[in-house]
Amino acid sequence: MIFTSSWDDGYVLDLRIADLLDRYGLKGTFYVCPHKQHAAEMLSATQIKNLSTRHRIGAHTITHPRLTEIPSDAASREIRASKEWIEEITGMACVTFCYPYGATNESVRDIVKNAGFSDARTTQDLRFASSDPLLQPVSLQIIPFPLRISTRPLWKVLDPLAPLRSRYRRLRTMGVPHAAMTSWLSLATYLYDYALTKQQPFFHLYGHSREVEKYRMWGDLELFLRHVAERHITTTA
Repeated sequence: MIFTSSWDDGYVLDLRIADLLDRYGLKGTFYVCPHKQHAAEMLSATQIKNLSTRHRIGAHTITHPRLTEIPSDAASREIRASKEWIEEITGMACVTFCYPYGATNESVRDIVKNAGFSDARTTQDLRFASSDPLLQPVSLQIIPFPLRISTRPLWKVLDPLAPLRSRYRRLRTMGVPHAAMTSWLSLATYLYDYALTKQQPFFHLYGHSREVEKYRMWGDLELFLRHVAERHITTTA
């Protein structure tokens, strides 16, 4: 089984993620975007170039729009320009893309393909295999679990169990015991071992370094990466 990971948006905290991956001999893909988000510090061009010598760099558009909600010509400009921007910085071909917010459809997928990308990442989770390289799912996102930790907007406050509620049926279908649903770390280690035992093609961890920092999940992330490093078969970006 292959272990893969990806980290969206291009926050400067991605450098801390990269250091953790390096510590455990693992690789990641960093989908970077020049658009400043959440008032956070973003990676500079020099930092992106340096990171590309250690890990894979992927495109994530220029302004981070929902590609399914803008005209196709605008989507095409966003996708192609992001590829050119990264190639100019790194001096290397950029062949992997991530759909902002996971928003895609057949038209957007075809634009990505025609722009010269060989693979693209969605946010469909709890998956360990894919039939379409341009619609690659993820296995698990690193976010607070089983409770949502948020103070706004109001609907999030009123739905604190959303992370568990939205995934519960599929988790039970896979036979995940309730004991493994008590924390993100317990779920992550159980799912990784499940995928390994079932000889799945891959396990893909996905996240945002800004959220790892916001929700104080660095310890959980390191413990999980250590678990993977002790048990993994193959690792790739």
